[in-house]
Amino acid sequence: MKKILKFLSLTFILVLLFAGCGGKKETEETSAETTKEKVLKVAIDKDATNLNPVFVTDLTGEMFAANIFDTLVSYKDDVSKPAPGVAEKWEISEDGKTYTFYLRKGVKFHNGTELTAKDVKFTIEAIMDPANAAASKQYLNDVESVQVVDNYTVKFTLKNVYASFMLLLGSPQFGILPSEYIAEVGMEAFDRDPIGTGPFKFQEWIPDDHITLVKNEDYFLGKPNLDQAIFRPIPKAEVASVELKSGGIDLASSLLPQDIMSFQSDSNFEVQQTPGLSFQYVGFSAVQKPYSDVRFRKAIYYATDFDSAIKGIYGSTGERAYSWIPPVVFSNDKEYMKSKALPYDEAKAKALFDELKAEGVLKEGMEIPILSPQDAFRSKIATAMASSLVKYGFKPKVQTLEFGTLLPSTEDGKAGIYLLGWGSVPDPDRWTYALFHTDAGKQNRSKYSNKVVDEALVNGRNTADIAKREVEYVKAMRQAIGTDYIHIPLIFKNINVVHTNKVKNFKPSPQGYIYLYTPENNVDIQ
Repeated sequence: MKKILKFLSLTFILVLLFAGCGGKKETEETSAETTKEKVLKVAIDKDATNLNPVFVTDLTGEMFAANIFDTLVSYKDDVSKPAPGVAEKWEISEDGKTYTFYLRKGVKFHNGTELTAKDVKFTIEAIMDPANAAASKQYLNDVESVQVVDNYTVKFTLKNVYASFMLLLGSPQFGILPSEYIAEVGMEAFDRDPIGTGPFKFQEWIPDDHITLVKNEDYFLGKPNLDQAIFRPIPKAEVASVELKSGGIDLASSLLPQDIMSFQSDSNFEVQQTPGLSFQYVGFSAVQKPYSDVRFRKAIYYATDFDSAIKGIYGSTGERAYSWIPPVVFSNDKEYMKSKALPYDEAKAKALFDELKAEGVLKEGMEIPILSPQDAFRSKIATAMASSLVKYGFKPKVQTLEFGTLLPSTEDGKAGIYLLGWGSVPDPDRWTYALFHTDAGKQNRSKYSNKVVDEALVNGRNTADIAKREVEYVKAMRQAIGTDYIHIPLIFKNINVVHTNKVKNFKPSPQGYIYLYTPENNVDIQ
């Protein structure tokens, strides 16, 4: 009997010990689950080329700048009006030429130093410095001076009224830079290891593989929910869809229409759509023959059935464009511009090509390069154009390039035919000046120059009267697009974002930026 009791006692103790071990393991697992990092994996259609806001020239770079840096004012939650950014308030003089900003105290850069008015002045002067070749320099031609009044007050004096100046200062390219840190490391090194005041800190950039951001625990507007965001360049939309379904990524945009429809019927995913401030187009060189001849550009337009190609390739992901200015932005001249779009007409295309061949401008069998990004939409448009040109005795050559190669190849009118895109804030100045003004700089990739257009763009920028501005922008677009055909507008894209149901509080932006944190939308993942 004693042996039996002894055996039972020992068994009971062992059971308790094993139960205790199991309970400890469960507790540890529960604790680990509770403390598991929240990591969002995002597909982007191309890698960044720059992270320093001064050097940024594309939407991908702007998106990263918007998460790493802050601007004086913010349009993240509402593109129609400015909200406080690093400036908590501001004053504008009655004549519209003096802007005074009062900065928040205690805003810290990611290295712990405080942001002050001298950093604002440094940022603006860095953009204006010709040595930096900033694409945004063209927008500051009307800035006469930037004055540091005290540590938390900065004053801008303008030469002329600048209607979209506040929108300008809220753009990601105007993210405030740490002057002392850049003095130590230099602008080029800063581009690869940026420090801002934004909700996320830069951690790592492995080119063509991923860019990793981590949350800024001390962000002055509040703590982000996400611990980390990993952005993976996936140029092919069909590959991004596969990755989304397999769990390789959590969120993607720029997917193919058929894939978007598939995700809409899948309860594990959410599809969000918003009217976009994003545009794609075909551009021509204005300084290289035969592309500089308007007859050649019109012949290209006639030769390709753009209406059918756009409908077949883009589907319901956007609206056919006839001008550069989006429908949601004032000075919408859609009906007139639509009437100037050239229809598919093989006879007219042949007549123009034959005329140019007879004059020696074109040669039979001539090779015609067409440069395009690697995304499925524009590369297919390029292929459709190439297929059409074969009929007329040419040898078209589509070159699909990654953006690090494509963008330099299209500067200074070097590319005869190229396909690119644009996105910006809802003001016509930001949709026209950079692309069409003679002195705009490298974003005028066609090197287009027209006195009527130049004058209209300057007048539109330097008046606050909306009715007068509308007249000027209509004049500019009718000349550049409706007469000179320097570009063929393709589409104003809707912003379509697909994400798993694990992703919460995400809201797509009209520009196509992936904002990880705004005062109204703090992205989370479960």
